[in-house]
Amino acid sequence: MISVQNHQQRLSGNKLLVALSMLLAMGACSPKTTGVLRAPGHVGGQTGQTQDDNKVLSSTEVAAEKERKEAEAMLEKRRNHNGIALVLPFQLDKLDPNNLSKNDVTRSSLALDFYQGFQLGLDEVAKRSKSFVLDVIDSRDDENYNGIIAKSADVVNASLVVGPVYPKEIRAFGANLNDKAVLQVNPLAASNPTDYNIPNLVTLTPSLSIHTRAVAQKMARDYKSGDIIFIYNTTDADGKQFLAGFAAEVRKTNPSAKLQSVNNVTQLNDALSNVGNNLIAIGTTDKNELRNFLNNLDKKEKEGFYSFKIFGHPLWDKIDFSAYENFEHFRPTISSENHIKSWTVAVKNFKDSYYTAYGVNPSDHSYKGYDVARYFGSLLNKYGPEYAKHLSKETFDGLFSSYQFEKNNNAGYINNAVSFKEYKGTSFQLN
Repeated sequence: MISVQNHQQRLSGNKLLVALSMLLAMGACSPKTTGVLRAPGHVGGQTGQTQDDNKVLSSTEVAAEKERKEAEAMLEKRRNHNGIALVLPFQLDKLDPNNLSKNDVTRSSLALDFYQGFQLGLDEVAKRSKSFVLDVIDSRDDENYNGIIAKSADVVNASLVVGPVYPKEIRAFGANLNDKAVLQVNPLAASNPTDYNIPNLVTLTPSLSIHTRAVAQKMARDYKSGDIIFIYNTTDADGKQFLAGFAAEVRKTNPSAKLQSVNNVTQLNDALSNVGNNLIAIGTTDKNELRNFLNNLDKKEKEGFYSFKIFGHPLWDKIDFSAYENFEHFRPTISSENHIKSWTVAVKNFKDSYYTAYGVNPSDHSYKGYDVARYFGSLLNKYGPEYAKHLSKETFDGLFSSYQFEKNNNAGYINNAVSFKEYKGTSFQLN
């Protein structure tokens, strides 16, 4: 583990992996004072009997008193140390420091990028407040190993846990993290929080259901008299998942909106409005379904009677629509977790700082790590160990993501913040 209280030397790519893997080998058989990346430490306990003057306490009272004192001591330790455990899948156990390959770097790139962005963000927060104790832990992408990590001294002593990042790891870690007052932040996985039902889990990446709700609400708000909202059903998994519950969300926001469900272009064409806008929600990412749908819209638009606005799956941001000459005419809109404004001073400053520190440009995971550190680091400094009480009240607008948390008693804290992008020119751009 890396215990970080001040700035430390920056390394990138191969050099950082070599350094971390060597430290892991040293730390696995070294005492805690090494302060390096290593296997989780042993959590020890104390035994004894408590006596109050002449009164001998029962074993139950002794246990209760011991638990109370331990809880107080832990709270005080967290208040003084501002500790964060960062649990990421470096998978250093798979490395040979003397024979590092490109595959090793690729395998660890997600963890490296997130860690480096996180470190920059935490450094920034520490400059204007007190310092932190950061323990960086290799989760190894190992479900069983995460159960062990959750009970390690560095996690038990932490005020905040960021990670793990993969669903199986998240589940195993959460099941073994006993202190539910400490938040477990899921920084990357877009899984539905109800898949885990961990009450102290913080899910940063909005799940598809959050995107569905946001798009349905936007369509319902955009609706005007004479318009029709179409739900265009397709048979592919992405299309089905995106449109699940869509109609219900539209009706919640605007009960008077005219809603029409169709399964093919023939049904769509028969129901089109030539008075208002045809607002069409379609979640497919299948290239054949998209081609059929868009070619049909192109033909209908050329008739001159119809106005279209289409709303698609968030994954459309990764699809090349350049083959469709008139795609922009349909005002395609998607929801997005990413709202990076590359032209802003804040983004440019981060890119410069990141390149200076690591010799490479930041990835999306780097931006995410930076945002997480700034938000949760500020919360820890502002509220101490009771920061979790303020999560639902404190919104955040970062470089990559926004946070707007809703508390669910079973599934933890869910981020509802998404942005909207409209297709302009050759790509989706922020509205």
